[in-house]
Amino acid sequence: MPRRRAAFTLLVTLALIAAGCGDDPVEAPDGVLEMTLDEYRVTPQKVSAPAGELRIVARNDGRLNHNLRVELPREGPATAERAIGGTPTARPNSTVEGSVRLSPGTYRLACTISNHDDLGMWGELEVTAR
Repeated sequence: MPRRRAAFTLLVTLALIAAGCGDDPVEAPDGVLEMTLDEYRVTPQKVSAPAGELRIVARNDGRLNHNLRVELPREGPATAERAIGGTPTARPNSTVEGSVRLSPGTYRLACTISNHDDLGMWGELEVTAR
């Protein structure tokens, strides 16, 4: 398991380096979104993927339980985000997987446990046409 964790951490690190320091999203061209969860952040925070089936692989490197939900954005100030897919809860030092079918558009990624989202544990997913 330590080798798998090291490989996953290396992959995420390389993806972040490739993304640079700008606002360009990290790409998930093969339909696999690999994320790291920690207190209180989702890494990478901006991701793009092609429309269709998206497999989410989320590694919890934090000390608390976390999840990752894909949400539709708010339709106005009086509405809430609506989860349409995501992962189960990940205990510390574990990896969870989920999947969701998405159409082109902008989605929100967030940990929906307690107030983690309010503390900054969210991201943005841009889904593009194939």
